[in-house]
Amino acid sequence: MIGSVVRAALLATATVAQSVAQAVTPPVPSSTASAVPSTSVGAHLKEIGRIHVTTPLCKALVAGAVHAIDIETDNDGRLALAERTLATVDLDGNELLKHEGVVNLTQQFVALRAAAVEGNGIMRAFRAAAKTAPTDEQRANLRSFAEALDGALHRQKTLADDIGRLIAYLDAHPPIDKDAHDAMVFNAILEIGDSRFPRTTFDPRNDGPTGGVPEPLSVTAKSASAELVARAEPIGHDEDATAARMDPAFTGC
Repeated sequence: MIGSVVRAALLATATVAQSVAQAVTPPVPSSTASAVPSTSVGAHLKEIGRIHVTTPLCKALVAGAVHAIDIETDNDGRLALAERTLATVDLDGNELLKHEGVVNLTQQFVALRAAAVEGNGIMRAFRAAAKTAPTDEQRANLRSFAEALDGALHRQKTLADDIGRLIAYLDAHPPIDKDAHDAMVFNAILEIGDSRFPRTTFDPRNDGPTGGVPEPLSVTAKSASAELVARAEPIGHDEDATAARMDPAFTGC
């Protein structure tokens, strides 16, 4: 989903920001403010620029950014886990297996969505605070950073909501094992040739003998996993933008 270099840059920046937030001192004139040295996690990572924290506003913004980045990167892991679970879960073996699979997916959904909602709330507060920055340039840079990071969090929340709707579907339908599915297909084929049941304009049989036959739940889940992988890709673009906009956003603090 996200390249290792970009993830490393996010984590490196979080490390820098955490050390800055912990070591912040009372405001001093900018001419005498000492720069906080940049930190990298491992020699192979790119160096994040220097961050100067000279005001309570900047301290609050850095702390909020660190928290939101932590949430966003944790949610990347939650999405990857959901993708793997959907691709491999057995929902058709029997009712117990289906119940266990749905409970597992529900727990993942709740954690993912709750974290994304929390992250969106943090970024709303970040935007509100950024409006009080002293210069137009600083306000614009902070807003640009917030848009990128909040964009990733919003996409994560949207995917979580869709996972929730999928879980509701899975929970409401019975398992369909191979024998039951084969019987459904066989009956559908017989029905197509039965003149007592003429087709209508929107008859699902118009799509072939399996047009009106539901997929097994595990097949539906596996298809959802592949769709989740594709739809999660733009999150990586938001993360790239977040990493690129970090230095301009916080260098002026």
